Amino acid sequence: MKKVTAALLMKENKILIEQRKSTDKLAGKWEFPGGKQEDGETLEECLRREMNEEFGIGSECWRVLWRKYLSL
Repeated sequence: MKKVTAALLMKENKILIEQRKSTDKLAGKWEFPGGKQEDGETLEECLRREMNEEFGIGSECWRVLWRKYLSL
């Protein structure tokens, strides 16, 4: 089972979303920033790494809003 994270970033009543790259399997679709958890990292560390990789910004997990484990 893969675990993923997603960030909900809000500023001045605006929410940050990103559009998937044209080379991506789901090209053009919109999503919240985040990604797959790597071995040995917590979900919070995963989100921090993804925010740095995708946007070059440092971040801190302020609050976990929802945590659900699914097996598909």
